Amino acid sequence: MNFKTIAFMLALSSLSGTTMAEEWLYKEKQENLKSTPGCETKETAIAQAQSPYRVRKYAQMICQYDGYGWTLAEIKDPGTPVCDECEGDNNGKYSCYLSNVKVECKTIKRGF
Repeated sequence: MNFKTIAFMLALSSLSGTTMAEEWLYKEKQENLKSTPGCETKETAIAQAQSPYRVRKYAQMICQYDGYGWTLAEIKDPGTPVCDECEGDNNGKYSCYLSNVKVECKTIKRGF
């Protein structure tokens, strides 16, 4: 191959328009997390709802609901706990969830 052919191929490959892995699309979402399973005392139910593992797990799910490739970038606001009183045999006990959790989701920019 001569020099002109190699130069032409390099020019074409540099103009192919591929995106770099550092280009991200971001968006913010605000939703409620799932309530805690079972019925506990109010303090225990709030502690379960606010556990860091649970908040991160369900915040990640909020982002994944948007489709393939969306992931959690950061939790902007962990929200406020809201408790509902249980009925029946568990009267006086509560099941809690976090309301208005604000997260920032990201995905790699697609395209050429």
